[in-house]
Amino acid sequence: MLQSLPPRPRAVSGRGSSARRGGITPLLDTPKPPGGAMRTRAFRTPRRFALAGLLSTGLLSAPVLLGLAGSVAFYLRPMATFRALSRAGLRLSGASERTAEVHGLPVRYFEASPKSSPAGGEAIVLLHGLNDSAETWARVMPALARDRRVLAPDLAGFGRVPVPREGMRLSALVRYLAGFLDAVGVERAVLVGNSLGGAVAIRYAVENPGRVSRLFLLDSAGLLTEAPPELEPETREEARELVGMTFGPEVTAPRFVLDGLIRWGRNPAHRAYIHSDEPTDVGEDLSRIEAPTTIIWGEQDRLIPPDHGAEMHAAIPNSELILLPGVAHVPQAQAPREVLRIVAERLAPDGTRA
Repeated sequence: MLQSLPPRPRAVSGRGSSARRGGITPLLDTPKPPGGAMRTRAFRTPRRFALAGLLSTGLLSAPVLLGLAGSVAFYLRPMATFRALSRAGLRLSGASERTAEVHGLPVRYFEASPKSSPAGGEAIVLLHGLNDSAETWARVMPALARDRRVLAPDLAGFGRVPVPREGMRLSALVRYLAGFLDAVGVERAVLVGNSLGGAVAIRYAVENPGRVSRLFLLDSAGLLTEAPPELEPETREEARELVGMTFGPEVTAPRFVLDGLIRWGRNPAHRAYIHSDEPTDVGEDLSRIEAPTTIIWGEQDRLIPPDHGAEMHAAIPNSELILLPGVAHVPQAQAPREVLRIVAERLAPDGTRA
């Protein structure tokens, strides 16, 4: 059940919007502060182990699933092993792993759909974050594909896609997204973007308004003027700080996972994007978005804090903001059921909402 809160102040007038909390029913209302919105306190289930859904559902169970040889690989390369497990899960769910030629680059993507779904037309397109890959959507893609065609590509330079010749910059990622949608026959898309994928979705939606029917922005990038230094951890302590910022303060990770995050941060494409000379701020684009937009934000996100979501909500016409208690930067992994419910309600033919 979503509990409505008073609307946030808006920088753009003329069209309605709403701000909500999602995920956990508040148990106790506190007095409304003078001049402020009503705040609520909610029960939250403790997380004793776990890299916020990622560790608890994949990394911690990997040794059991992989056997001795696989456990050694998991210890040496935990991030790559987790992606392999997620990839296997997607395939078992019926998703196909394919490649499309886009501006001379092989773009790897996953596709799933109901048997009756046509190959072209409208599709849900899932866009991952910085230095991530399409596997991040493993916990939501199968359910979304029960009703619609769903595509999850690797963004240019990440996952299994080479670095584009234009270099690692936002404009290049948007160009390759446009080329990818052309290559796979998507005329109109529902774009769902997490972190960097949200910024790519915003810019694409502004440049191609007739081809985007709806936006879902999950802890979206696009308002940071510079990348947090924690995105390039050099020590276990810095990697531990990145875990807390991304997955929540209650989350812990073993040392070998922290070592894996240090190696993750040294990915040349990752560093090239962070240090690109092209601005990555999409703030000026927000008021030009025409598609109905749902902004979903984890309340515990310290990598891109919730006030960024509030700022986007204030600037995007016809938008709503939903805050998820107990969730940080990766809602599709940490709260997949809640994300699925929010998306399904807004894509329902009658637009029914809880």
